[in-house]
Amino acid sequence: MTNPSHSKHGRMSPVFRYLVLCFYSLLIGFCGMALWLKWDHNIYQKSLREYSSHIYEEGFDAVSVTAPLPRSDRKESFLSRLARRTTPPPVIVTQQERMPDGNQTWQRFAATPVFVPEGNATVVLVIDDLGIVKKTTKEMIDMDAPLTLSFLPYASGISAQVEQAYSKGHDILVHIPMEPKGSADPGPHALMSSESESERMQDIEYNLNQFSNYIGINNHMGSEFTEDNEAVEQLLNVIKEKELMVLDSKTTPNSRLEAIAREKTIPVVNRDVFLDNVREKGYILGQLAKLESAAKKNGSAIAIGHPYPQTVQALKEWIPTLKEKGITIVPISQRVAPFGQSNQMARK
Repeated sequence: MTNPSHSKHGRMSPVFRYLVLCFYSLLIGFCGMALWLKWDHNIYQKSLREYSSHIYEEGFDAVSVTAPLPRSDRKESFLSRLARRTTPPPVIVTQQERMPDGNQTWQRFAATPVFVPEGNATVVLVIDDLGIVKKTTKEMIDMDAPLTLSFLPYASGISAQVEQAYSKGHDILVHIPMEPKGSADPGPHALMSSESESERMQDIEYNLNQFSNYIGINNHMGSEFTEDNEAVEQLLNVIKEKELMVLDSKTTPNSRLEAIAREKTIPVVNRDVFLDNVREKGYILGQLAKLESAAKKNGSAIAIGHPYPQTVQALKEWIPTLKEKGITIVPISQRVAPFGQSNQMARK
């Protein structure tokens, strides 16, 4: 005779086994997905820490510089790809002009001039390569000083970062990637001397249309491009039309940016000191001492640095010492006037 309880258990067993199988399948699936996402995220985070290194001329010395361009085999995370597909592109919002009475575009979007006590020398601190590494970019934006911040146009989330920097009162530049000597990759839409004029114009327009509120440009790499008269001429024709200013980063002593800008009566200046070719706080403080000497000797000097943690540390230590040294940090717009003259020259 059949046991009723046994029969009932037998009838339920396949259902029970099916439910258990479904449960374990889901559990294994979720665990597998979690492990895959963690692996994917770790690979992505590792790729963010790896940058290409490029040797090029700065001034008259060949130095090794770390460029903030992820390796060509960088892996984008699954979550980043999903966000990019589901999030609409950011809307670039032009904020209110800070100096609406200015004659040219660079003047209308320039930072508020800083009061310079009688007898003080001035320094301009330009921070290049912003936008890629978000943490140090934010630290530079939040720095308690009127910096000049130059953003790479191909960085992700660039418009929001620039708007934050603009609202903090900093001068904004477009850090346009340009062709270097050697095999280093300067980044997407880099200006190349070998391009046709129409291709180069497309890249110029791309770089100038990724964000707003900027007053001018400077070159990212570009030791090859900036030596090409024809290529530089085409770029500066656009800069002239848009009423912008130029900072020549001088990645080669043979750069034509400054000379041709002056010929076209474009406001232009060039850098005096690179701060962080060596990423050590002690070295950077030494370069800042050189900047002080140059400013004391000439009345003003311009330094270019990068969003490295060591640079952030050195600046936070150095900036509070300037008042007693008779040195004032000013935005780059305060150093330029029409036809490339410095403000000090204009006041004389």
